[in-house]
Amino acid sequence: MTFKPGFQFAEAQLLLEMAQHAYAGTPSLTEVVATCGVPSVPDPSANWTIRKDLTPTSATLLDNYWQVWQNQSDTTQYAIAVRGTVASAASVLADLLFPLINARFDVKLGPISLPFYLARDEGDSAVRAGVHSGFALSLMLMLFTTNSPLFVTLALLAQQGNNVYITGHSQGASIATLLTSLVRHSTDAFKGPAYKTYTFAPAKAGNDHYAYDYARLAAVDGNAWAVTSTQDWVPQAPFALEWISDLNTPNPLRGFGGNPDPEAMIALGSVAADGESAVNRVRDDAVGRLKQRVDSLSLGLRSETIHLKAADLGAPTAAPITGSTISDAIQQILDQIQASLNYADAGALLPLFATPGGNPSDGTPGCQKLDYFWQHHLGNYLKYMKQQYG
Repeated sequence: MTFKPGFQFAEAQLLLEMAQHAYAGTPSLTEVVATCGVPSVPDPSANWTIRKDLTPTSATLLDNYWQVWQNQSDTTQYAIAVRGTVASAASVLADLLFPLINARFDVKLGPISLPFYLARDEGDSAVRAGVHSGFALSLMLMLFTTNSPLFVTLALLAQQGNNVYITGHSQGASIATLLTSLVRHSTDAFKGPAYKTYTFAPAKAGNDHYAYDYARLAAVDGNAWAVTSTQDWVPQAPFALEWISDLNTPNPLRGFGGNPDPEAMIALGSVAADGESAVNRVRDDAVGRLKQRVDSLSLGLRSETIHLKAADLGAPTAAPITGSTISDAIQQILDQIQASLNYADAGALLPLFATPGGNPSDGTPGCQKLDYFWQHHLGNYLKYMKQQYG
């Protein structure tokens, strides 16, 4: 059955439960027991089961993991639930690799060129869609690595003309946002299914131009919902540092050609110089960390077992894809870095008006009395969603 556009509470609750289930058995920064004041999240409906043949048995090198579910009452319906940040250095680091990169480029995998298109072609626009480099790296590793590469799964579901939900929480929500852009902007490889996305507590996945594109692509017609709590700090991250170069041209500071107007710069004086210097320092430090991490990932990928053949990617040959091939593809991220740190929210917003404050001290032995993620937990999201939209 084709998905109905618009916010559907039953869909949202089901996908929230799947997003929670993706953490099962893994120490998480954002998961605590119900006795610490966070309501529990039930398991998804028994009508839905995990497709073990399409779900990886281990995480990527950035600790990304996802589960593929199928509706047993309607076997044309699937769901992909992307896990959020877990308690590992690799997973946390993916959140911190925040320089923006171009949202549209071609990935070279040996002789194969694949479109990694997360936004439309904007031509000669002075400002272009950009996405969070850590989340983009995570998505690339999910597409091409593990024993169930997501690229193969998406192509398989597309061939069968299924309907696919996409969901995730926290970091997983941000990756799910980029995944939604990928399948909707994709080549024929992923076209065919109807897609509908619900994300919960997503960190900002891209800049304003990316958010514009995502809105037109899926949010305007009610097929890409971002459920966000008013008291959760994670959706406010990463910090948006907007500066003169982030403004569309022409504008009062830059002419039609995009070059700075000397008189306007003089009028701004030290504000322009000091502000630009501060933004550049933050950006350059972040780019340095990104380069170090990409080099480390590339080294690890060279010895990684890759369960892909060229034919899986649309090539006429069945030649295997090696870890070195994926390593070279990851390095291409560094050629796409933008001189910007201007982030924006993406998706059709469904706000949850939460009660201010931290986690209650309920006296339960072992309960965390200081939990910086208390407002971020999916149990609280489900509670407020039931109260306000159920």
